[in-house]
Amino acid sequence: MRLKATLVVLLYLFCAASSIQAKALPIDSTKKPLDTLKIVYFGSSVSFGFGGKDNFGYTAWFTKTLQQRITDGTGKAWTTVNKSVGGDNTIRLMARWKRDFVPQKAKYVLIALSLGNEWAVDFGKLKVDQFKTGLLKLIAIARDSGYTPVIANCYTRNDFIVTEYDYVKQTDMWIHSLDVPSINLLGAIDDGFGRWVNGYWFNEGHPNDAGHREMSYAIVPSLFDALANGKPQPKMIEGSYLTWGGSNKTKPISFKPDNTLHAFTTCITIKTDAKGRVLTLKDSTGKSGSIDMNGDGTAKYSSSTKQTINGITKINDGKWHKIILTHYYARGETDLYCDSTLQGKVAEKLATIALTLGEKPGKSFSAKNWLFYRSGMNIIEARALSADVLLKSSLELYAPLDGQHVAMKDELGNLAQSTVGVKWVE
Repeated sequence: MRLKATLVVLLYLFCAASSIQAKALPIDSTKKPLDTLKIVYFGSSVSFGFGGKDNFGYTAWFTKTLQQRITDGTGKAWTTVNKSVGGDNTIRLMARWKRDFVPQKAKYVLIALSLGNEWAVDFGKLKVDQFKTGLLKLIAIARDSGYTPVIANCYTRNDFIVTEYDYVKQTDMWIHSLDVPSINLLGAIDDGFGRWVNGYWFNEGHPNDAGHREMSYAIVPSLFDALANGKPQPKMIEGSYLTWGGSNKTKPISFKPDNTLHAFTTCITIKTDAKGRVLTLKDSTGKSGSIDMNGDGTAKYSSSTKQTINGITKINDGKWHKIILTHYYARGETDLYCDSTLQGKVAEKLATIALTLGEKPGKSFSAKNWLFYRSGMNIIEARALSADVLLKSSLELYAPLDGQHVAMKDELGNLAQSTVGVKWVE
């Protein structure tokens, strides 16, 4: 049932907003140093874990991942605290910032809110703008006091219609562009219409155990390690590439995503005028799929599940083109794009564990700007990638493939805020 606006709600929001504006920004004036290996989850009911068994939600699953990385010796000794409260929005979060977050003395804060609690269902763009303004204030408050904020983007609800779904997608595109680490939760559990995937929801506003787990996989496992190491936000590098074929003896390049992976998107910019293999994708079953250039100049996706997408756009013209493969695990769908044109889609569920670029590239093949995200992406995001916009939410790999060393000493360097990378295949 869609929420009904009432005078009481309007009065509450007005008073709360007035109160926030009237007060100075809450600044931590205590002298105790911040715990540089502590994360506070600070948001609403979904980040609290509601809908999961015993309120064990996506943030708890991510904490479990951090603990496993400590055991494996691959991650730092992080501790986490959940200070999320059901029903919170940007106004309420600011109101309890000094009371609930500041005393934790944590260096890192994951701000995790939604458009649903901002009353966007009833008040539309007015509340979307309130969300954006409030989020920017929260980021500023955090940074002004020496904290490092990370933002979880907006996600689905079963009572969203086309209008609200568009608001979510537009707001998430805005979060992609912010100079702050962020997480693409929408791409983990979106059914394609702005609602929870069937079988992954507890009620209209919350995921169930399976939904929470999918959302946790969208968080780059080594994100906080990278932040603690001082790794900055990535910026797009142009003017450099790697070339295979002919006199170039470039070897294949491999990438292994960290920990468990379900939903994902990979984007690679290529230039070729010959047939050959662009990318190989190995599944947890041990089987492999691939993206190949056909003799007619189109791309072909062949998956480990024996599904096939035959491309419709010719891209063997010796010019740069984007190939984008996106997989929505929860809804069981893989989409192939060439530039901004959807080539087709197939129904399947993959658990990809490794990707290899340039394994059988043909006699003329160049590649640059290899991107890998831990979330599925919609057409709006695919169009942005095709326009050379560097989207950053859930970005685990950005390898410019700087063969000319325009900006990097290491031609295989990874600029994404993660500690994994790519390497040559011997």
